[in-house]
Amino acid sequence: MSLLRLLAFIVLACVFCLPLRAQTTPPAPAPLKVAVLMAPPFAFRDHDTQWTGLCVELWRHIATALKLDYELVPAEMTTIYADLAAGKFDVALGGLTPDSQNILQADFTLPYMPSGLAIAVRPDTRPGFLEALIQMDTSGVFSFLGLIILCLVIVAIVVWWLERRRNPEHFGGSPWSGLGQSFWWSAVTMTTVGYGDLVPRSTWGRVLAFGWMILSLILVSVFTGLVTSAMTVSQMSAGITGPADLQHVSVAAITGGEGAAYLTRHNIEFTGYPNGHEALRALVGGEVDAVVGLAPELRFMAQRDFHDQVSVLPHLILRRWVSFAIRPNLPQARAVEQQLVRITETDMWNRVLSGFLGREH
Repeated sequence: MSLLRLLAFIVLACVFCLPLRAQTTPPAPAPLKVAVLMAPPFAFRDHDTQWTGLCVELWRHIATALKLDYELVPAEMTTIYADLAAGKFDVALGGLTPDSQNILQADFTLPYMPSGLAIAVRPDTRPGFLEALIQMDTSGVFSFLGLIILCLVIVAIVVWWLERRRNPEHFGGSPWSGLGQSFWWSAVTMTTVGYGDLVPRSTWGRVLAFGWMILSLILVSVFTGLVTSAMTVSQMSAGITGPADLQHVSVAAITGGEGAAYLTRHNIEFTGYPNGHEALRALVGGEVDAVVGLAPELRFMAQRDFHDQVSVLPHLILRRWVSFAIRPNLPQARAVEQQLVRITETDMWNRVLSGFLGREH
């Protein structure tokens, strides 16, 4: 009888314990949503298929070491921090740098590499003779010069017609000789040289000479102003050597990026582009004169996609450190940071840096 009771007790214990064990088994964690921003060399698509880049490869090594399941999702720079704050993404990759604004919406890991803001310009932008002529043509200098020559010809013909008979010593002779003399007089009068070798003597000739002297002063003054303005614009758009020159030229930056934040803080007007590639394309096409962005990104794209068309100035205008952005209160944040430190201290990480940035990284 006692044996039967013992068996019954064991059966009942198994029946009640199995559901309890099933209930206490934790559910499998959902894959991490990892946002990826197009920002070479930190993150970009290899032949438009697989994501690669400095921070993508670093994240893959971290996820492998921690056995994290994740999903790479393309994202936009303009909304990335708001999406992290809202929990739409868990981690964001793409050359992100913390500042006083974005740290209010997202957390950041320890930095994994130094960076900074740089200025990209068109190479050899100091204007040569041909570039100066093109700029003067664009500014209307040659059109106004044509107007001056037309006025000079008209005055020369009229003064010859008025003086050819009353002043044959200066404007007489054959038509070609008389016209040649009148052209010479018209030119020296316009330039206020006035040698005095040729002088109108008739009343109407002197009236014309007086009017031509006044008009010449106006024409020469306007022409000098046009030439000066054209050369000044050419020099200003070409001589970009640092951040002080950005106030006088057209500037581009990635919308929502660190470069845009810097330009906004310093009240510098700029045109926003969705990514660095589009901004550099506008630079090469002459739509803008300079692009402000992260130095590694600008140098990588200049070398890969715009070889000999874009030059990145060597001096950084602002130093920054690149990190992963993570949503607030992410449970895996501490483990990710610890693994990030371990990996960035290895030779493997140095090889990754050399692969994307060259040996002189």
